[in-house]
Amino acid sequence: MHDLSAEVSALPADAVADDARATALRLEQREVFSVRRELLVALYLGVATLVGGVGLLVKANLDRIGPMALLTGILVASALCYAVALRARMAGRERSLGEDYVLLLGALLFSVSVVYVEVQFHVFGASWSRHLLLLAVWHVATAYYFLSRLVLSVALTAFAAWVGVETRLGTVVDPLYPYFGAGPRSLFCALVFFLGSRYHPVEGQEAGGGFRDVYLQFAANFGFWGALALGGDDATRWIGALLLLALAAIVGRFGLRERRQSFLLYAVGYSTIGLIWLEVLVVRDSVLVSWLGLFTVAGAMALLLNLRARLKESAA
Repeated sequence: MHDLSAEVSALPADAVADDARATALRLEQREVFSVRRELLVALYLGVATLVGGVGLLVKANLDRIGPMALLTGILVASALCYAVALRARMAGRERSLGEDYVLLLGALLFSVSVVYVEVQFHVFGASWSRHLLLLAVWHVATAYYFLSRLVLSVALTAFAAWVGVETRLGTVVDPLYPYFGAGPRSLFCALVFFLGSRYHPVEGQEAGGGFRDVYLQFAANFGFWGALALGGDDATRWIGALLLLALAAIVGRFGLRERRQSFLLYAVGYSTIGLIWLEVLVVRDSVLVSWLGLFTVAGAMALLLNLRARLKESAA
């Protein structure tokens, strides 16, 4: 296509008005915009749909196909997905966006196969939750081998699921068992993920920076979830509230320093949820609670807009 941008720019100043010149340049150059985020969402939804379809396939055809044939099919599909990533690694090139999501599909299919084996054959017996820990180890290893942030997120999810269902964690010291509920377990996961962000072994590489971000995202969310869970219990309500405020201050300061809008959103959003929850618990008048909640949300929106403006100023 012939481009007339140079000719438009070369027009004499008195031949055309400045605003008309700028408009003509914009029309001629056809400004380029990115659809990366839309593509990421579409790919993620595609992978989630495929995995959901595999689950329905397992449920609907288990008796007809048989457990071993079904398991073999899932493992073969997972191996093919891993082979795509392995081929790119052996060729010494970076994976494309589509190949990265194929690797994610392979990791999820492998998870489905391991869970299916445990449900069908009860390999670990009473210690059934160990398959989640083994999945976490496998996905961490493959994430670092392929340098995939998506697979690392699957690994951290599997680890958190293991911590959430492993009852033996609380029996190390018997008197502490009643207090090792959802809140402390979430905070334990947050601590592990934060340590992962500090000490993971690929720091300094491009993927290392991405891994650090994944760890920090998980640490922030699980920390806030733990604080909210503590706030939902009468015995630990105020501990949860103080912890929530402390986390909001730390995460918000980090978001401002690193110019990360997502962390500012976590700090303001989770603290707003906690504050509204405290208002519901402390204030008995439903009308007053409604007004307080409205003002709290409005204040949170104003604070978030102010912080976003500060980010733009610091970037400029």
